[in-house]
Amino acid sequence: MNVLEHAMQMEQDATLYYEKLARETPSRELRTIFTLLADAERSHHRALVARKGEKGAQADSPLLEQSRNIFQRLLAMKDLHGSFQVDSDGYRHAVKAEEESIKYYQKVAEQEQNEEAKKLLLAIIAEEKIHLNIIENIYEFVEAPRTYLEWREFSNLKPL
Repeated sequence: MNVLEHAMQMEQDATLYYEKLARETPSRELRTIFTLLADAERSHHRALVARKGEKGAQADSPLLEQSRNIFQRLLAMKDLHGSFQVDSDGYRHAVKAEEESIKYYQKVAEQEQNEEAKKLLLAIIAEEKIHLNIIENIYEFVEAPRTYLEWREFSNLKPL
């Protein structure tokens, strides 16, 4: 299986997953977070498409055929958003999904024998880590009005 094609499919599945969560959640804040995450996944997909012409982009790995990507499993689940009691649960869920994606690629990269495929997997891991950072920044941005305190003297106040 082509490593780059597999990664692009994962990004498409992640986009569909976050769009589904955005449609189904009753929370306006979570809808905003999931919509931003879907947009970030689309952006990441475009970045992968842009790599198609690069050297080593056609590397294959038989290891990818043995497993289903995390977002395909998540898309198959029903009523996932019902498990989010508060907005931060949705955020933690998104972070966990991205972290699992990184671990998935790391595991495949460790076992990969083809050097070109391994290089491509390591590049994808680096991109996924950047993507995880974006997710963390999106959440910080959305939550900033609730958590920001300008003065140290207000440290005894509880968040809204």
